[in-house]
Amino acid sequence: MNVGELTRDEFENAVKNNPVGIFVIGAVEAHGPHLPLNADTIQPEWIAKELGRRMENILIFPSINYGLHSSTKNMPGTVSLTFDTMRALLYDVLVSAHEKGIDKFLIMTGHAGSGHMTACSEACKRFVRETDCKVMFLTDYDIAADSPDMKGIEGDGHGGMLETSRVLAIRPDLVKNIRPIGLYSDQGFMIRSSAEVCFPDGFAGDTSKASEEIGKRINAFVVDKLEEMIKNGLV
Repeated sequence: MNVGELTRDEFENAVKNNPVGIFVIGAVEAHGPHLPLNADTIQPEWIAKELGRRMENILIFPSINYGLHSSTKNMPGTVSLTFDTMRALLYDVLVSAHEKGIDKFLIMTGHAGSGHMTACSEACKRFVRETDCKVMFLTDYDIAADSPDMKGIEGDGHGGMLETSRVLAIRPDLVKNIRPIGLYSDQGFMIRSSAEVCFPDGFAGDTSKASEEIGKRINAFVVDKLEEMIKNGLV
């Protein structure tokens, strides 16, 4: 069930069944010249909806559509939160949802930058320490990257073949016809004042290999894995 579409009474009745609450964290972030700025929202939202379709007793909360960005922060279109804001925002919505009766959560972020992941993880850890609720925090990107279709694929990353294929399978109308190749520039242990040097092309990977068919298989793989993880860890 989509929480945003429920009335207060429908929500109150749903909570009585001890549901799993799903929070999707998306982003407004540059993904090269071929993908939309909301690519990191499109992917996990679709996964959440599929989980809700397959499984009973799931409450899908409205998405948090902004994240913390570093390597793409100064690129056109990227809108970033600070570390403290990201951490506080997620913590606050978890506390509020718990006050309304939810005590099991899947927090799924489509954006997987290191600072963003740390901020979200810190929010989840504090929440669990204070409430003893069950919380599973992950990025669907990591699960997708383990899919059979990604075996042997090197150099693929942000906005690459994986993400392009997944978005093609969900919203092909938002993917441009061009299939560019982007390189990731490894800076080793050096700290750079401008993290954009890591993505000189704004994305990483050979998108010429992307396809809707690959995206459908990868997305199905993610849903299968998450369904199993929810049943084993949260239900």
